[in-house]
Amino acid sequence: MPEKRPQLMTQARLCIAVVFVLLSLGSVAFAGDDEGGEEHEHGEEGGIEALDPESLERVGVTFLTAGPQTITVTLPLNGTLVPHEDRVTRIIPRYPGIVREVRKRLGDPVAKGEVVAVVESNQSLGRYEVRSELEGFIARRDVTVGEFTADTAAIFEVADYRVLFADFFVFPADLGKVRVGQKVSVDAPGDEPSQHATISFISPVTDLATQSRFARAVLENPHGRYQPGMFVTGEAVLDSIPVPVAVQKSAVRTSKGESIVFIREGERIEPRPVEIGRTDKEFAEVVNGVTPGEIYAAGKTFVLLSELEKGEAEHED
Repeated sequence: MPEKRPQLMTQARLCIAVVFVLLSLGSVAFAGDDEGGEEHEHGEEGGIEALDPESLERVGVTFLTAGPQTITVTLPLNGTLVPHEDRVTRIIPRYPGIVREVRKRLGDPVAKGEVVAVVESNQSLGRYEVRSELEGFIARRDVTVGEFTADTAAIFEVADYRVLFADFFVFPADLGKVRVGQKVSVDAPGDEPSQHATISFISPVTDLATQSRFARAVLENPHGRYQPGMFVTGEAVLDSIPVPVAVQKSAVRTSKGESIVFIREGERIEPRPVEIGRTDKEFAEVVNGVTPGEIYAAGKTFVLLSELEKGEAEHED
């Protein structure tokens, strides 16, 4: 037998491993021509029988009911996070003088009205307290004890990042699709579930370098998962379309160039050719091939596809 390339050998090992898992669990076997016989061989229809649902679930295959769903049409966006302009403040002493106390360090939390420094005024030689007008944390510090401070220079910057802005780039071809009040899901690298936000503003100015405008979404950030400067992606919700029949996207596989869904019929699983319509992140509309109420396989259905293709290859031999 000719030597195969490493990639093909790896794929072959994967398929063999999957088959051994299934055989060891006793979950599936191909239908033979004699349904009452002790041995099951690969039948002409290529279906899978002797179904053990618990064993299939252990390898990640689940069974769901096909039916109506709402397909969400979205527009992919890219952008960055920036501070909320109303949640950043610069603390400037009222009178020039000598700084006698500094009570906060970089990164320290601060409450609204809390004293952050004490300054001795050059005019009265009396001391007065410098307080924060915002709850947040010290994002910048430009002061040390004993130095002179003017009444025009900020000694602290306080920021509250519990609410941020997500600024998404929108190019001319998509401007007509985006509007204020639109919902958008926000994802950051390494971040788990999407965070939902709402578009609050669309810039009327086109950026000269990118020829885009930005759409700003208000992003709640109560646990500090996001920070200004992060790159994010988004999905703006353009429309929600109810469809009569849909399946999870993991249920749809490709065999011999056509889309198929594995349908459970009693103790058999049949590969059913289907016509797929609109899709979103989770669901795929089935235009033809599946009717409401039918039970289909979802999840790690590549296990079933591997068994199907293996059976067809042995049948051809």
